[in-house]
Amino acid sequence: MSALPRLAPTILSRARISAWLERYAELPLRFMAGSPGTGKTTAIVSYLANCPRFYAYLALKDDEPLELFRERLARTLELDYVPASFEALLAALATFAPCEIAIDDIERATQETIEELGELAAAAPAGVSFIFAARSRATIDLRRFIPRGLGAMVDGPALAFDADDIACLAELHRVPFTSADVMRLLGETEGWPLVVSWTIREAAENGAPLAGAYDRWCRSSGRHFRDFLSEELRRAGDAPSDAFRASLRGSNTVPERERLAALEALGLFVYFADETYRPYRVARQFDLEATPVAPAAEPVSPVLLVVRMFGRFEAEIGGRRIEWLRRREASLFKYLLLKPSGRATRTELREAFWPEADRHLATQSIRTACSNIRKAIATLVGYANVDRYFSSQGDVAVNLENAVIDVRRFTAHVADGDGELERGRVQEAFAHYRAAESLYSGELLSSEGPESWYAARAEMYRALYVGVLERIAEYHAETGRPRHARDYTERIRELAGPADTFERFEAHLGSA
Repeated sequence: MSALPRLAPTILSRARISAWLERYAELPLRFMAGSPGTGKTTAIVSYLANCPRFYAYLALKDDEPLELFRERLARTLELDYVPASFEALLAALATFAPCEIAIDDIERATQETIEELGELAAAAPAGVSFIFAARSRATIDLRRFIPRGLGAMVDGPALAFDADDIACLAELHRVPFTSADVMRLLGETEGWPLVVSWTIREAAENGAPLAGAYDRWCRSSGRHFRDFLSEELRRAGDAPSDAFRASLRGSNTVPERERLAALEALGLFVYFADETYRPYRVARQFDLEATPVAPAAEPVSPVLLVVRMFGRFEAEIGGRRIEWLRRREASLFKYLLLKPSGRATRTELREAFWPEADRHLATQSIRTACSNIRKAIATLVGYANVDRYFSSQGDVAVNLENAVIDVRRFTAHVADGDGELERGRVQEAFAHYRAAESLYSGELLSSEGPESWYAARAEMYRALYVGVLERIAEYHAETGRPRHARDYTERIRELAGPADTFERFEAHLGSA
């Protein structure tokens, strides 16, 4: 196995792309084409990191000649010689079958090297499969592969993030969001992975929500993004660069559409959907010769309440913690957060927290607790905005529409994973289970003193978590990763209840 490029610590597992790569693993060629920043390298590296077969990864260099390519590939494969001919290279590759060879940035090499790559894929020995990645579909003559059933291609539209991808990435970075925020960012970026990831990372670094994140990114990082565009256009050459700059000011004419189609085939920041070509909306927003154009201002959404209930309890608004006057107020707030509706009657609260108290005194205690909760929230957002988060007129309630709560996200991922599994979409189910796993950072309110009102709920979440680990262990066992399966089995052993329950699961895993 060759070394893989290092990726950012928090990246999105592209389950759809990994599933596509796995689905066509028996073909001689899988081709990934897309503009810079569409996530080709990240998708390949993520896939190979979990590949049960032998693999090798090599990124080509600018103007890489054929001799250097053979030498570097031999070094990547840890051969003790450099194949002197095309036939010798084929024979060497055959000794590694079954294997997957990923060649990245192939458009950078010399034409002679690119031609040999095409010949290697066309004459690939049995069990040897190539993954080529390039910005341009025209780099390799795909007519030799796809019509004959010997190749498959994924390009820009398929590489783009969808709403689920954006939501998952925001969750990985602990950036608060609503469904409306996700859809807005999808529209603003057209799912361009580079821009989406950059925007969410910046929001996470500043402790800000997803609402308005793209506008803030444009203002703070526009200069760096413009430099990125300019550098990639410089690499493309004068003629394509001039054509793309002209397309940013172009009209909807037949010659213009032809020019955009040619630029899209070259991987130069042109979006294709519904039989229409246009420059990426993000690229059009930036004048490559001047300063970025700020987006039009829109109404500001309320800052979200962000709550962590697994492990140590934390409640924040805009990155600032709510400071509770007394422990009882915090407990009442947690109780509401665990209710499906976020609300409870005063009678219910009296029975849960003051069961032995005089009715009048218990009612007064509830009134005092609600007042103190409002004061604590008002310290962060002002009294005029408290009702966005908490209300005590009639029933006592937390407004879940303006809240992101880890336990609710956890159960949603578990439910979505189970649903995908029932539909036979194993990769997608695995992605949801991994997201659920990352959210469970400890038992429910484990840093708090034990209280009877949440004990049953803590046990429920613990059982769901064990189930998630079981699904992940089964996935690793079924996809030929016994070491990963064993690691998860040991974690389940530490958490499982009766010994016979664990032994039954271990026996099932051994038969998978």
